[in-house]
This record gives sequence, C-alpha cells and structure tokens, in this order.
Amino acid sequence: MGRATPFAASLGFILTLAAAAAAEPYRLYVSNEHDASITIIDPVKGIATGVIPISSRPGEVRPRGLAISPNGETIYAAVSDFLPRTESPEDAIVAIDVASNTIVRRYHAGGNPERVAISPDGKQIWAALEARAQVVGIDVDSGEELGRFQTGVESEGVAVSPDGRFVYVTAETSHTVTVVDAQALKVVTHLLVGNRPRDVVFAPDGKRAYVSAEIGGTITVIDTARHKVVQTINLGLDSRPVELDLSPDGARLYVAGGGTNAVYVVDTATGKVVKVVKERMGRRPWGIAVSPDGSRIFTANGLSDSVGLVGAGCLCVEGEVAAGRGAHSVKVGVVHAAR
Repeated sequence: MGRATPFAASLGFILTLAAAAAAEPYRLYVSNEHDASITIIDPVKGIATGVIPISSRPGEVRPRGLAISPNGETIYAAVSDFLPRTESPEDAIVAIDVASNTIVRRYHAGGNPERVAISPDGKQIWAALEARAQVVGIDVDSGEELGRFQTGVESEGVAVSPDGRFVYVTAETSHTVTVVDAQALKVVTHLLVGNRPRDVVFAPDGKRAYVSAEIGGTITVIDTARHKVVQTINLGLDSRPVELDLSPDGARLYVAGGGTNAVYVVDTATGKVVKVVKERMGRRPWGIAVSPDGSRIFTANGLSDSVGLVGAGCLCVEGEVAAGRGAHSVKVGVVHAAR
C-alpha cells in the first residue's frame, strides 16, 4: 500500500467526517516512532494539520505510547532511544501543551519507557519501563517519583482504573499483569495472562480489564474486584492482537491486529468476535482509538505511515490519512472551544 495523502480519503470518509463536524470537536495525536514526532490530525477535514517535533534526532529517539490529560490540555508521550540497555536522558515522559503544541516539561523516567497512562484526576503519571521490568509513578505537579515497582519482564502496557485506585501493567516475556495499588503505593499481585501481553484497558465502569496477548492470539478478561482472570477470548493464533480500545459504553472491544493487518471487533457481553475488518486496512495497525461518540475507530498503521478510519456502523475501512514514519500509537483529544 502506498503512502496515504489527504486526498486518499474516500467519499464515504468525507461524508462521515462532515456528519461528525457538529459533534464534540476533537483531534487525533499520532506518535511517529521513526520521525521523532507527533502528527496532529483534524478528523473532520481528514488532513494532518501539524507536527510536533519531539527530538532533532529522528531514527535515534522515538516517541511511542501516548496519553492525554483528563482536561484535554496536555499530551504525555513516552520517549526513549533505540538502545534499551543504555539509560540516557532521552528516557523520559514529555508533556506537550495542546494550545501551543510545544513541549512544556520533561519528567525523568529511565528504563526505556514504552507506554504511559494518566490517573483520572490528572495528578499521576504511570509509565511502563520496558528495560527495567518496572513501572514508575510520578507526581504531575512536583515531578517527584511516587515509587518504582517490579513488574514482569519487558513491561509494556499500562492503565489506571477509572476510580484511580489500581494500575495494571503488562509484561511481554513473563506473560503477566502486575497490579499496583496507586493509593497505598504497593504491588498487590501478579497475574498470569496470555502469551506476550501487549496492552491493557479498563471497562468504563471499571469492573473488567482486557489484556491483549500477541503470540497467544487471545484477550484475557480480568475481574478487577478480585484481580482474577475470569475469561479468555480466543481471536485465533494468527491474530496478533496488540493495542486495545473500547466503545464509550463498553459494549465493543476493538483490537488492533498488528501482524495481520486487521481490526478485531469483540462483543464484550458474549466474548465473541463479531467482525474482522481487513479489506483496505493499512499495514501493521499497531495503535487504536475510538472517537468520543463511538462512531469511528482510528488505527495507527506503522508500515503504511498513516491513520486509518473504520466506521463503527459498517465496520469497514472508510479512509486513510497520512501520518509520519512508523505510526505507533493514536489517541483522541477533545478540543475545548477556547483552543
């Protein structure tokens, strides 16, 4: 598939985007692993509207995981270099002001941070430190460390529960999820999940957490009240699930199948796959995000250097917008009228 351009969007894509214009405005932010930048996309116009440079050394410094503050004013990016065994000043979490699109603060992280999450009150940063098999908590205002906690090997996915009480962290090599109490600041337990877990998301009501397993081809469902695995959803051994996101009502789980150029759509009530979206999908969809109204799903296509649009109604690819090289993660940020 060739590199997408703003004009590659289909008529259906344009119409869908136009219909969304009256809805709550938002932007897409896409981390470009090989360009050391973040692309800003206007989903209504279907074009990239700006690029935020993260480093002057593309190919050496890479942003990967993204998170957005609850008030929508700040983007947090997990930044590292390509030398995980060597700690450098680049191993940091950077905070970007969305009004000026500039980096306003750097938080030391160390340990090759891969993904980042923000607590629901916006006061805590949690980052998975892949090289150290740790997760670190950081106070947003003071920049002080809340603590470092041992996880499984090659920690990657990280999410904070909707009530802010617990942090779940996946670990690729040990096939585990570590549960950290974010108030008591201690590890609660470690859970065995599927083979090579990548990402974790909480249901909107916080009662369930979903964990993707890239090699296992499964989604592990965790009862968060007991921190116990209660279900395993099989997507198929060749499904290669990576990043996850849920519809706003939690009824559907959308799974990026990075190695299979597909998005898997799971009914969370039944645990069944209701659709595998493959036709016109970009190459290596790694990141995935759902629009605030649930009508659209966006994929960060790492080998197509693009963001794909999947309509939630038709469950089909409706368009594609160019991003930077090595699109890794995509997040949706609601734009306030004053910005």
